[in-house]
Amino acid sequence: MGPSWKSRELIGITFVFTALGLSLAPPWIFLIALAGVSLVMSWELSKALSFELYPLAPVVLLMSAYSLEMGTVALFMSTLWISSRRWDLDTFFKTFFIQAYCGLLPSYIFAIKSFGGLHLIKLLFFVWVVDTASYYVGKTFGKTPLASRLSPKKTWEGLLGGILAGMLYSFFAFKNPYLGALLALVALGGDLFKSFIKRQVGIKDFSNILGEHGGFTDRLDSLLMCAPVYLHYLKIVS
Repeated sequence: MGPSWKSRELIGITFVFTALGLSLAPPWIFLIALAGVSLVMSWELSKALSFELYPLAPVVLLMSAYSLEMGTVALFMSTLWISSRRWDLDTFFKTFFIQAYCGLLPSYIFAIKSFGGLHLIKLLFFVWVVDTASYYVGKTFGKTPLASRLSPKKTWEGLLGGILAGMLYSFFAFKNPYLGALLALVALGGDLFKSFIKRQVGIKDFSNILGEHGGFTDRLDSLLMCAPVYLHYLKIVS
């Protein structure tokens, strides 16, 4: 185990404990931290897409934290304002995507925290369990490629391992194994979507701000996609 491994593990452990600490922090502290992450993700995606950085995603996040309707209005207004400088579809779609992915989606994470920090911690652990199970089952037993053009190392065996682990975790954490199966599939979709973008622009990671873990966009893909589904579930059971 060389220095590289130790550095990777140290960053990973620090990231996990910071996320857990923020989950239990007062809402305003959590929102400020989330806005900072939103800004960094905007920079990462803008750089990857060769697009000028417009730091408006945190504004969309803050408006969405107040109400989803206000956030949606902020999303479209910011997209139209930036697009008005060029009026071409490429600018419009890149702007909309960056503001939605880095501003609107993180607002669902904040909304989950409003139900209590424990709910957010449960979701964080769920994503970690599914990602870990998918990786190790795929590495040990994987033989059948799942989406070789997007992510050559992903296999059907790894997917099945992730789903089963998610169902088992959800049986104890959420009392609903079917929710675990759904969230595991959504998490995979987020991972593949991230891989699709990176494959299209020819990069390995969106940044190296987290060392060998890449950037925040690399680490939060599954969580961002799972958050809206889990929030909807919380609203139903509440």
